Amino acid sequence: MSTIALRPVDKFPEPEFTRLQHEVFADVQHVSPSLAEVLQAEAAARPEGLEAPVFAPMRRLGAYDGEQLVGWSTGWMERGNVYYMANSGVIPSHRRQGVYSRLLAEVCEMARVNGAVIVRSQHSVLNNPVLIAKLRHGFHISGLSTSAQMGTLVELSLHLTPQRLALFRERAIPHVAP
Repeated sequence: MSTIALRPVDKFPEPEFTRLQHEVFADVQHVSPSLAEVLQAEAAARPEGLEAPVFAPMRRLGAYDGEQLVGWSTGWMERGNVYYMANSGVIPSHRRQGVYSRLLAEVCEMARVNGAVIVRSQHSVLNNPVLIAKLRHGFHISGLSTSAQMGTLVELSLHLTPQRLALFRERAIPHVAP
């Protein structure tokens, strides 16, 4: 584990990164059209002259064993000073060695430094290792949704200030009378 270096990058190398994503998420992906195929079809169907939506700048953090990319996290800032942790993974040979925990801690610190008060993410309900890791790190379940691409998703949120956490507990966690 001590040989793993975390560093921000502007872009991950392709097509290697796409191959890594397929490898990492093979156990939670279903046989269905890929997101890339759907996005390409939507772009082709967009009326001429209509611009593609503008997105917040993507932030990427890679975990490297020497020069080999073995883990990553991508995300962006959203309205309300929320950092959306969009996609993370660790290749099978480097799992259960603390790589994901280090990525998670670094992403949360990066979000905090950039003004985020909450880090949120969505995960397939089938992705137990990540759900457990994030719950252990202090994330709370903050919602459920469904996606045509991923099925049922659980939203997790980490409140980066004690005030936000207290507000969440007051408003979202049921109180039981003594």
